[in-house]
Amino acid sequence: MRNTIKTILSRFILLVTGISFSTFVTAQVTVDSTKEGSHFKLSGSYLSNSVYNGRKDSLATPYLTPSFGYFDKSGFYISASLSYLASATESHIDLFSLDAGYDLDLTNKFSGSVYANKSFYNSASTAIKSDISGSIGASLTYDLNVLQLTAGADLLFAQKTDIAVNIVAAHAFHFGEPGNLFIITPSFTANMSTLNFYEGYTNRKLGKKANQSNPNAASVTSTTTVNNTSKFPLLNYELSVPFTYDAKKFGLFFTPSFALPKNPIYTTTTTTVKLRNGTQSTMVQDSTPQSERAIDNTFYFELGLYIKF
Repeated sequence: MRNTIKTILSRFILLVTGISFSTFVTAQVTVDSTKEGSHFKLSGSYLSNSVYNGRKDSLATPYLTPSFGYFDKSGFYISASLSYLASATESHIDLFSLDAGYDLDLTNKFSGSVYANKSFYNSASTAIKSDISGSIGASLTYDLNVLQLTAGADLLFAQKTDIAVNIVAAHAFHFGEPGNLFIITPSFTANMSTLNFYEGYTNRKLGKKANQSNPNAASVTSTTTVNNTSKFPLLNYELSVPFTYDAKKFGLFFTPSFALPKNPIYTTTTTTVKLRNGTQSTMVQDSTPQSERAIDNTFYFELGLYIKF
C-alpha cells in the first residue's frame, strides 16, 4: 500500500458496499444470526494483505471487497463478493467468490457449521490461494464458558485436492445488548494443511515469469514438487482480536491479526518452454523463495462495515 492514503480512501468509498466472506464468518461466530431473524447484508471491507497459512506474496496484496449476502433465521446463508486488488503496482479485479453454508446449534454446548466456496481468480493473480478454485468444509465448536474450542476440516480443490485442518481457541467478551452490542473475541488458531496449493501457486508465478521473459514462447509448463519430509505440516499459528459493533440495522468491525509461520516449504520446479519455432528447453531450479528460507511473522488487518435489511 504505497499509494497515497487519499487514493486508497477514494477507492474504498467507491467500493464500500459490503464485507468479505471472512467477515461474515466472524459475525456468525460472535452474533447469533438465528436470533436476529432472516435478513440481507450489504457490506464492504479493506484487507491490508492477503495472508494464507502465514504465507504471502513478495508484494503486498491488499483487497477492497464489496459483498452481498442473505442470512436466514434457520442458519442458512449465501453470499457473493468481489475483491479488487488495490496495490501500488497493480489495480484490477482479482477475485470473485460465492459462498454458502449452514450454522446450527446441536446442544447447549455444541454448535457446528458446514460451508462451501467457489472462487474465480484473475489469471494474473499472485495471491497465495490463487490456485484454489473452491472448497467444502465443516467445523464443530464446544463452549467451555471460559473458552470456546473449534475444530474445522476443509477440502480445497485445485489441480490437486488439499486437506486442511484448523483448531481455534477463543473467548467472546460482550458489552451492551442486542441492537447495541460490542464484541471483542481474542482468538488463537493453529493451521495444518497438505501443500498442493503451494505447488500450484509456484507454478502460476514461475510460468508467468517465463512467459514474460520469452515473448516467442508458444507454451510454458511448470511442475513444482514440495521437498518437505512432512506432507501435512503445521503451517502457522495466528493471533487475532476481532472487534465488532453490531446494531439493529448496521455494524462495523476491525480484525487485527498476527501470523507466525512454521515449517518452511521447500520446492523444486521444472519449467519446460516450447518456442514458436518448435525448439524446446527444460530448466530445473530450486524455486524456494527467500520468504520461505527465512520465514517471518506478518501483521495484517481487515476493516469493514455493513448494513442489514
